[in-house]
Amino acid sequence: MSQSILRRPLSMIAAALMVLPMLMMPVSPAAAEGTKDDKIAERSEIDQQLEDLRIELNDVNTELAETYLALAETELLIPQAQEDLEVAQAELVEAREEDRIIGERLTTAQGEEERLSGEVEEGQEEVDRSGGELATVALTAYKGGGMPSPSTIYLGNQSPQDAVDRSMNYRITMASQGTRLDTLRTDQVVTENSAERLTAVREEIKQLKIDAENAVKRTETAEREASEAKTDLDALYETQKTQRNTLEEQKTKYEGDTSTLESRSTTLDGEIEELARQEREKEEQARQQREKQSSGGSSGGGSSSGSADTGGGWVYPVNARLNSNFGWRVHPIYATRKLHAGVDFPAACGVPVGATHSGRVIARTYSSGAGNKIILSHGIQNGRLVTSSYHHLQGYAQPVGAQVSAGTTVGYVGTTGSSTGCHLHFEIHEDGNAVNPGKYL
Repeated sequence: MSQSILRRPLSMIAAALMVLPMLMMPVSPAAAEGTKDDKIAERSEIDQQLEDLRIELNDVNTELAETYLALAETELLIPQAQEDLEVAQAELVEAREEDRIIGERLTTAQGEEERLSGEVEEGQEEVDRSGGELATVALTAYKGGGMPSPSTIYLGNQSPQDAVDRSMNYRITMASQGTRLDTLRTDQVVTENSAERLTAVREEIKQLKIDAENAVKRTETAEREASEAKTDLDALYETQKTQRNTLEEQKTKYEGDTSTLESRSTTLDGEIEELARQEREKEEQARQQREKQSSGGSSGGGSSSGSADTGGGWVYPVNARLNSNFGWRVHPIYATRKLHAGVDFPAACGVPVGATHSGRVIARTYSSGAGNKIILSHGIQNGRLVTSSYHHLQGYAQPVGAQVSAGTTVGYVGTTGSSTGCHLHFEIHEDGNAVNPGKYL
């Protein structure tokens, strides 16, 4: 058998072994960290969406709101659970394929080992036999009973022809021994090469058995993770079904709650409208007083106006993202249209709330909807009285009548009234009509 034929299976195994480490390459720390960061970012995004939904559920019964939020969280988790299952199933397919490939390679290598073992054994037997025969000839010659020397061929011959025959036999005998010696050397080289290949194949088999064991472990892990992912997803679906049924039951239970189903059709806030009317009266009285003093030759001392100082710019009430814009929107549970008369800022309870503009505190009130609310007047601007109101406060920081500058703390973020989570609801009104705060902020 030629050496090229002997080498071919080995080269195939070697090529396979070069591919195998790439299949079994562990996840790098950077990749693992990336996966961890992705999970953290995903959870953060879900929490933000739930926070936004929670704020939208103002004026909803607490029990109903919590059920809806629980359902919302379940439905936000389902897409990732589906993706996790798909990833786990793909990993299982790869692990099983890797296990199959390694098994085939191991079988091929073991067959190659068996064949080479036979070749080495047979070759060694042939080398031993040929070597033994040559050793016998050499020993006989050494003792003097071996092949004749060239000079004895021509001595004692009966005839010239006999000498020729003996000479020819001598040359043939010597040539035969040389050929056998060359054959012996070739057999030794072939046997040694086969032995070296056999050693290499046995090393490959040893490594393949380790790889096969690792592949089995990987497959078992992949099967377990796929099963767990499937169980998690099924549990989410079951939870979703239960929560939906509970939500429908609670919607029916609380649909008579007028505060829940209220759909405002006007931007007019009666409470602030009355405050605006009172502020206008004060402004008018102050104007008349100034005119009276002026006509009487007064030097025009300090104004007694109760209006706010409207100098300076407008600022955000809290350092937080704005998550819910002003305008009409559909209620997430009842699908009714309702005006969102302000904007919302998700912030932790207790965070200071600053005045958005210089002004004067004109009211501190409490209602089942707005909770603790403080209202500031910012004076007449463009012919309209501008006020700002801060809802769901945990507490107040300024008394009624206090003059404040932009940024002065007037209260603290809370979740009083009809609120399902800590946040600030902020509104701006012109003569009692809610307007988009974006017009000022």
